[in-house]
Amino acid sequence: MNIKALILCACLAVIPAMAGKIVTYTATSTVSQEDANNTAMAGVAKQVKSQVSATQTLTKYEDITDGKSVLGETYRSKSDVKSKVVLKGVKVVPIKVDKGFKATATLDMDEFTASLQFRLKTLKQEIEKLEKSARKAIDTRVYINAANDLTKAEDKVNEYNFYLVQLADVYPLNDSHRLEHGLPEIENTLIERLANITITTTTEPNFELTKAEMPSWNVIVKDSIGPVPSFPLVARQTKTLSERRTQKNGIATFKLRNVNFEKSPYVVVVEPNFPYEILKKAGLKNALEVPYRVRLSRCDVKLNCDMIANACNAIENALSKKSIFITMDEEANVPELTVEIENTFKGRLGFISSFDFTIAIKGDHVNFFTTGKGVGKTEAAATISAINKTDFAPLQKQLLPLCK
Repeated sequence: MNIKALILCACLAVIPAMAGKIVTYTATSTVSQEDANNTAMAGVAKQVKSQVSATQTLTKYEDITDGKSVLGETYRSKSDVKSKVVLKGVKVVPIKVDKGFKATATLDMDEFTASLQFRLKTLKQEIEKLEKSARKAIDTRVYINAANDLTKAEDKVNEYNFYLVQLADVYPLNDSHRLEHGLPEIENTLIERLANITITTTTEPNFELTKAEMPSWNVIVKDSIGPVPSFPLVARQTKTLSERRTQKNGIATFKLRNVNFEKSPYVVVVEPNFPYEILKKAGLKNALEVPYRVRLSRCDVKLNCDMIANACNAIENALSKKSIFITMDEEANVPELTVEIENTFKGRLGFISSFDFTIAIKGDHVNFFTTGKGVGKTEAAATISAINKTDFAPLQKQLLPLCK
């Protein structure tokens, strides 16, 4: 975090500040009232720019990072007379004249700068409060609170610098506008603490799953002092599965649902749930991997299929990929299923026909229904295409209680 810690302006000439000054400019135009208004506003802006420019041509700054101070200087352009800042505060009054158009623009510098001054003062107080809060969070080892406070404080420092530049366009800056803080020092302390974090499981996981759920397991987080409380963790696969914080003993318990069950990799990744830049600097990018195995329960069923042989074979092949197998043993005490497939012709392009399909497989305590599309040179080919694209995982889930 390279945060601009101090900004001040060195005056090259001693000229009284513009506080309390009323700046006015009257303009005429033969074109329109709007042209007269704009000319008057530009006149006010030009006066403010020229007077402020005389008192602060050179802006000096000081960056403090890792306790090292670097001085520099930069010249700021004063060529834009229609400053957005000035135009926000100027008041324009049209004046009736016999010929042409006339307007007077007025800017009360006290009134205009008061809101900017107040905002800068408020931001200083907020940054100071966040700085104290971050230090306390590190002392109590609630590191995520320190990271969040630092992120908020950095945003407010950037906001302070933004408003300060706007104020500098219309008001001579002095030592009271200096912003001092110790955010880089706090960040360095936080990174040092996080660099010593270890994330492990309390027991060696040896999971063999028969459904898409994992039994509960624990993760413990420690630093150089001991177990870390309120440490945020996130368990992920292709999506976030669960978010947890450690208890006072540094342990977080995970019990996950909807883990990958249909295809590998069969691994849950547990990571610190911190801002990426903080993790990168602390070297905490490496995650804890919790592997597991999947054992698919075999399910034998009887299947009534009155369609053409190719379609029935396609159904059998698709079901076998979900560990659902067709038995020809009439004496077997297994679920009996009936498959029905209907289609609606949608159109033909060249030699290819397309159909909308409904596929239903029903039985005692089983009611699977899905829709799909199939294309092919023939209706049979389109049917097989639709079957091959069908996900039979919901049917497998319905059969699990019946196939123990």
